[in-house]
Amino acid sequence: MDVCLFSPPVVTEFDDRDVADSPAARSVAEYKPLGVLTLAAELRQQGLTPRLVDLNRWYYEYLGCGGACGNGRDFCRYAARRLDSLSSDVFGFSTICSSYPLTLRLAAELKRAHPDTAIVLGGPQASAVDLSTLSAFECVDLIVRGEADESFPRALESLRSDALDLIPGLTFRRGSRIIRTPDHPPIIDLDALPLPAFDLCPEIGQSGCLPLEVGRGCPFACAFCSTSSFFGRKFRLKSPAKVIEQMRRLKRDYNVAEFELIHDMLTADRNKTAAFCEALIETGEEFHWYCSARTDCMDDELIALMARAGCRGIFFGVETGSPRLQQAIGKRLDLDEARRRIRRAEGSGIHTAVSFITGFPDETRTDLEDTVDFLADSLRCDRSEPQLTLLAPLAGTQIDARYRGQLVLDDVFSDMSYQGWRQDPADRELIAKFTGVFVNFYAVPTPLDRRRLKELRDFILHGVHRFRWLLLALHQECGGLLKVFDEWLAWRSQSRAGERCDFYYRTPEFREDLVRFVRERYLAQEVEPKPAVTATLAFLEAWRRGRGGSG
Repeated sequence: MDVCLFSPPVVTEFDDRDVADSPAARSVAEYKPLGVLTLAAELRQQGLTPRLVDLNRWYYEYLGCGGACGNGRDFCRYAARRLDSLSSDVFGFSTICSSYPLTLRLAAELKRAHPDTAIVLGGPQASAVDLSTLSAFECVDLIVRGEADESFPRALESLRSDALDLIPGLTFRRGSRIIRTPDHPPIIDLDALPLPAFDLCPEIGQSGCLPLEVGRGCPFACAFCSTSSFFGRKFRLKSPAKVIEQMRRLKRDYNVAEFELIHDMLTADRNKTAAFCEALIETGEEFHWYCSARTDCMDDELIALMARAGCRGIFFGVETGSPRLQQAIGKRLDLDEARRRIRRAEGSGIHTAVSFITGFPDETRTDLEDTVDFLADSLRCDRSEPQLTLLAPLAGTQIDARYRGQLVLDDVFSDMSYQGWRQDPADRELIAKFTGVFVNFYAVPTPLDRRRLKELRDFILHGVHRFRWLLLALHQECGGLLKVFDEWLAWRSQSRAGERCDFYYRTPEFREDLVRFVRERYLAQEVEPKPAVTATLAFLEAWRRGRGGSG
């Protein structure tokens, strides 16, 4: 059997050429699709020789051939022409929410060109909207839900027979009926899974850092998060010996000693995390790694041990600085403890990404102010990088279930899970037609102005990128960063700054305007002295002069 697998496209939503070519976008595009590569390795164990199509690579080749971002572009048509020459018994797509419309359009093109070929979907998005997808898109024959390590190979063996309904974790069409088998149980022995087939990635030898799955499952159930609905709430980790064996093998084969250890909640079991760190230290080898963790599932001693074992970065999902919202969304972090953990990581030389979400259904101005205050306070740590996103009602989450009947398509798209701020017109048409398939593109009701929230996000993140210490000084001396943003909007309206530029906050014009705003609003009037703002701005301007006015 010939099987062709497709990695999920993640950069096709970056519809501006400068954004698509930025180091951040390139980094996202080069990320290795672990799920697909693991399935490919498992199929090899079954005697098959799967192929991999990297749709992100195709997108950059499309741009290189003259594809015009934001100007009538049609990557789907370009990809469809290339797909015409492919032949396979099975086309398997890994899916994520941001590019699900494009994935289904490509699946339809494949079905038209190869009507006898089976179209199979898997991954988080298809798993969460399996029934609505099969009902709306006749091009899809089968969806493999959840962890597909066992069910996908079995499904391939039974695809031409009537035995699919004996395999758990499948949703498929039989005649006019859609059949959904019971969920597949979680994979308990993760050590038994093969090393992903990284060799299918043509530029693997040039990778400076590789992702490596170390566990699955999250015992928590945050209202906005889809992890537990896909991997379940049973927390599982590979053994330290297996992880270290795979790290050594990848270092030997590809000269890579830096890894992103993939697990949404690495430190949920403190003892197991400590055992891994101690085993890694005992090897005497130098590996660097990054992970995700909750601030309430670690202590200062564990952070120090992780640093000694080579941890160089931790993703902390704080989500909100509001104690009230912490309870409402089911996160339930102690925010003072969270601040201490971020500072402790800083003191241990570990970089942190501190993530926040805004636009929750009952979020108030006070809640937002608490979140912005927490974000601004994290700027005091040099190694901390804030993230701020608008809430998206991800399929299968509690928020999706609670507000499905109240969703609004306001075209203020969240950037959660790589969604772009704008959508291809053909994708937009599908999104508007099939709400149940594409819920993540919709908005839940919130008392806050979502367009204003999007601009707040742009102001903070682009401002931090260029003016980190100036924003912190403004936060300290000018009534808080949210108040500064309010005054910035008023000033920008009066000065008409950037009013015709969709990507204003990424431009040199924004940087020049921000300096002018600070001078006119806070330093040119007879008001209380602001020594931190004055000193920081003077330093920045001296630094820019030293660089010839750039930066």
